[in-house]
Amino acid sequence: MKITPPSALAAWAVGTAWLVIFVVVDRFDAYWGEALVHWIQAASFLVALAFYPFFKRWFAAWLAQRSR
Repeated sequence: MKITPPSALAAWAVGTAWLVIFVVVDRFDAYWGEALVHWIQAASFLVALAFYPFFKRWFAAWLAQRSR
């Protein structure tokens, strides 16, 4: 299995985006309730994961431009 740099950077971007959303939403545990916050955190992972193809294309173009 070969992992390309754009794929690795896209996975990093998705993970970072989800982690930021996770930490921000976790602060609302006391206000919204723990169960709702967990559902929002799970859904935010799916939203972040949906951006993977965009990040992969963007990083591929960025790396191609940087290698010139």
